[in-house]
Amino acid sequence: MTHEPTLVIMAAGMGSRFGGLKQMTPVDGEGPFIIDFSLYDAYQARLLDLGALDFDDLLTEGLKRDVTGLRCFRHVLVDEFQDINPLQHRLVEHWRQGSLFVIGDPDQSIYGFRGADADCFDRLRERHPGLRLIRLKENYRSVPSVLESALSVIDRNPGPPRQLHANVTGGAAVRLMQADDAFAEGVFITKEIKRMAGGVDMLEAHHQKEDRAVHRAFSEMAVLCRTHRQLEQIEYCLEHDSIPCVVSGRENFWEDGKVRGMLGFFRSLQEPENIAALSDALSLLWKVPAPLIQRAGETLRTAKEPAALRERLASFEVLAPWLDAADELRPQLTKAKPRKLLERLRELCGLENSKPVSRLLNASVFQNRMEEFLERTLLGAEGDLQRRGEGAVQSGAVRLMTLHACKGLEFPVVFLAGLNSGDLPLEREKSPMNVEEERRLFFVGMTRAREELIVSYGGQPSAFVDELPESIHPQPVRTRKPMVKMEQLSLF
Repeated sequence: MTHEPTLVIMAAGMGSRFGGLKQMTPVDGEGPFIIDFSLYDAYQARLLDLGALDFDDLLTEGLKRDVTGLRCFRHVLVDEFQDINPLQHRLVEHWRQGSLFVIGDPDQSIYGFRGADADCFDRLRERHPGLRLIRLKENYRSVPSVLESALSVIDRNPGPPRQLHANVTGGAAVRLMQADDAFAEGVFITKEIKRMAGGVDMLEAHHQKEDRAVHRAFSEMAVLCRTHRQLEQIEYCLEHDSIPCVVSGRENFWEDGKVRGMLGFFRSLQEPENIAALSDALSLLWKVPAPLIQRAGETLRTAKEPAALRERLASFEVLAPWLDAADELRPQLTKAKPRKLLERLRELCGLENSKPVSRLLNASVFQNRMEEFLERTLLGAEGDLQRRGEGAVQSGAVRLMTLHACKGLEFPVVFLAGLNSGDLPLEREKSPMNVEEERRLFFVGMTRAREELIVSYGGQPSAFVDELPESIHPQPVRTRKPMVKMEQLSLF
């Protein structure tokens, strides 16, 4: 049986995953794949025109450097080695001239979409047969109940038996909560957070079975989900009860056109030579046509003073709003806080009703300087990007984040929510599911808890629920019964 060949269009961001595009050879129409480099070549040409390098280029260009006779690193230490991709591994070997020390946990390899592989330690042993292996067996974070539950899950993945021992004592039993749907799950989490914080109403206090002597601060609690979509429901419930929260991770609003335009505007003020940033600002905020964007970019690079810039572009009326905004905000760029600058640009552009822009403003409150904020938005990892919730503002807040964003963090109390069939493991139409990596994600989320772990689902439970210890049974979420309509009966 013959099959039609599959057309693969290589685009930006694929190089590091496959170890460098230059190593890939296109095949003809008789093969299983036809690889079209046209889009990738156009992208590279655009980068060259802008004088820019993307992340993949930084790696591949580093490999091209001839290190013969150069003073390289005598000792190389690589942390989080399980997250490394083949190209990064080659770069480490390329630059070192002495010892290599790596540390990591294959059970925390959760970045397969970036080319990371949990088998990287096995390949390292094959490459260096004489390496010394040191196993760390003591866990200083989680109480025994949390660690035992997490090990019960991760032991389903291939590999030798895990030999982790809890070095701390005490802690509460792991709870598994069953709700009818996502909304009921969000309501439960909200009320449980209120209870832990000491804020219960009389009716809840009446039904509360335990006397909680120790109250938790909001900042001691985190809610983890597989996707940002799941977190939105929980954020809504928290805001309804005026519980402050901070959302971490690269949410969808970062890709909104107006958000990208506003960031591009301030980035172009900070870096006049950054034509790509200027293009985002002019095209996405003020709909300036491409020829004028090129003209404005050339003028911005050569005009030393703002007055000269305006003089050269005065004849182009469509550029006037941009020039006015630049003249007003450029002097404040290093003085005013990012939120104040963004608020003014939002006003100038008439974007007061834009929800993505509102979320951008809530993300800006965590930096005091626009330069820091722009760097964080450009280079920040999942956990580095934070947004204040729309509700009440307090010094302490509940953390909401995806399982990818929580890696490397820990909290006294963790709610691991949304353990539903189809959500964890995450099922996508166009992407094959890696059950082992999804299980590692679950393991990472569970081990963020130091003292208390509450796992919950709303609807059909995930297959991972059955992998928890047999001693953990689902408890139904108690919801208030609906009010019964009362009618007064006549006694006569």
